[in-house]
Amino acid sequence: MLLLFLFSLTPLIVMGTISYSLSKSTINEKVTEYSEQLLKQTADNIDTRLGIYKDLMMQVVNNGEIIRMLRDLDKTSAVKPYDIDSLSLTTKLSTIIAINQDIQSISFISKDHYIKGIYRWKNRTPEEVSGFLTTLEDGSNFRWFPTRLNTYVDSLNTQNVHVFSLSKQIYKTSDDSPVGIIAVLDIRGEVLKELGSSSTNNNRDIQSFVIDGHGQIVSYGENDMIGKNVKEVLGEQGYNQIVHSGLEEYRFPIKEQGKKLIVNYRKLHTNDWIVVNVISESILYQDSDRLLRTIWIIALLCIVFSIITAIFLANSISNPILKMIRLMRQVMSGDLTVRFRVKKHSDEFDILGNNFNYMVARIDELLKTVYEEQNQKRTAELKALQAQINPHFLYNTLDIIKWTALIQKANNAAEMVSLLSRLLRISLDKGKETVTVEEEIEHVQCYLGIQKFRFNYKIKTEVYVEDGVRQLKTPKLILQPIVENAILHAFSDSEQEGQIDISCTRSPDGGIRFQIADNGKGMDPAYARSLLRNQNQEQGGKTGGIGLANVDERIKLISGKTYGIDIASEPEAGTTVTIKLPYLE
Repeated sequence: MLLLFLFSLTPLIVMGTISYSLSKSTINEKVTEYSEQLLKQTADNIDTRLGIYKDLMMQVVNNGEIIRMLRDLDKTSAVKPYDIDSLSLTTKLSTIIAINQDIQSISFISKDHYIKGIYRWKNRTPEEVSGFLTTLEDGSNFRWFPTRLNTYVDSLNTQNVHVFSLSKQIYKTSDDSPVGIIAVLDIRGEVLKELGSSSTNNNRDIQSFVIDGHGQIVSYGENDMIGKNVKEVLGEQGYNQIVHSGLEEYRFPIKEQGKKLIVNYRKLHTNDWIVVNVISESILYQDSDRLLRTIWIIALLCIVFSIITAIFLANSISNPILKMIRLMRQVMSGDLTVRFRVKKHSDEFDILGNNFNYMVARIDELLKTVYEEQNQKRTAELKALQAQINPHFLYNTLDIIKWTALIQKANNAAEMVSLLSRLLRISLDKGKETVTVEEEIEHVQCYLGIQKFRFNYKIKTEVYVEDGVRQLKTPKLILQPIVENAILHAFSDSEQEGQIDISCTRSPDGGIRFQIADNGKGMDPAYARSLLRNQNQEQGGKTGGIGLANVDERIKLISGKTYGIDIASEPEAGTTVTIKLPYLE
């Protein structure tokens, strides 16, 4: 099933990933290019329209008749009110701007008067219009004011309109001296919104709006955002990127309110206003995401198809195998009568079944043969056991010999028999591998007792066992071969009395330690070390190294490679054999 998944899903996933990546990259490039083109087109359209408004303003401020009317109306007089209008001026202006429906109104403001051109501002007190008088500081330059909600009144009705304004100071046509009056052209705010939507072809994926050089929104799709700072749309990061970057045109990604956005902006040539286009990545990649969902659906269908196919194929293969496994388990439980049923037209499983049947039949034959051989062997072993000497019979016999020797006053022979009996009892000990330290010391003492009779008490021994180690376990029969080597080799050809010291203590680094020291003739250190490496080393025609090597090997087998025998010896200086053992259970 895993293989089918791999073969079916791997190409699909690879192709889907490549397709998704390519489509995402292509969409990103195309939309970015498209957005930049729309942004340029929108900025050019707005620049062109603003240029038209500037031309229209120039027609007004360069009209000699209008200038004369304004100068007459603005002449200071104590009887004149602040708010002035003139029917002839209104008529003249209506003729000029009638061809442009974008113009909402035109007004004239001086330090002393508000002069109505077309429509009258509702709020026209000196304090409310003083902001427009800053145009007097710009000389002959134009000044643009961002969009605001303004109220206009006439004799018939009142209307509230979002407008942005263009202002310019008026000069005399004769000597180009300032008149002290500024003209304010109010333009409907819908103009900028229409220009933006017409450039983007009403594409809802792209949001287009205009801000001034300070980040204040001049035009936006929703009127309630007009006049607010662009931070409320793009956050602090977007505000800094646009207002403080100093670039004429730039594109950057941001994340605002959990949404990933791509922002393009372009500054206008007419003023310091900026056209901004915003694209949401979720909308930008919705086609790619739809492709990815389609790929996942296809992958899911492939998985279902793979599962169905895998089940069919697995059953066709696994059912014969499972059947054979059941037969094998019956064979393991001891039933050798089972057989695999072979079909008429043989396949690989039938060949395997035939071999299985042959194997089971052959095993059945061999088991019967082994069973018969084992019966014969058990019969022979029983006869051999019946012929063996019973250890209890041996101990009892030795005991009878001891008492017979005592009756006949052969005390030494009685003691030797007693020592031999104790030695055999410890040696046999029901076949155990380990004994207590106390039993091992007793065993070697029995052996030394017998050897003293042999050497006529020429060998002295001292045994020291540390408190607390007597009941610890040790491999049995490890001291006797070492003591035997000392007796046979250390004191051979020596007329002096021999001394053998045996001690058993706790080792400082853990475990227990036996030491067997003699005052014999000693040996070469290199030869002493070779006794543990060569089991066939001979000394004086006697196999002195066999016992030591065997003991060392047996200790390592029971306790581990880090334990065993160490020999320290010098010629004519005696020999010390150290046995290192762990704590045994």
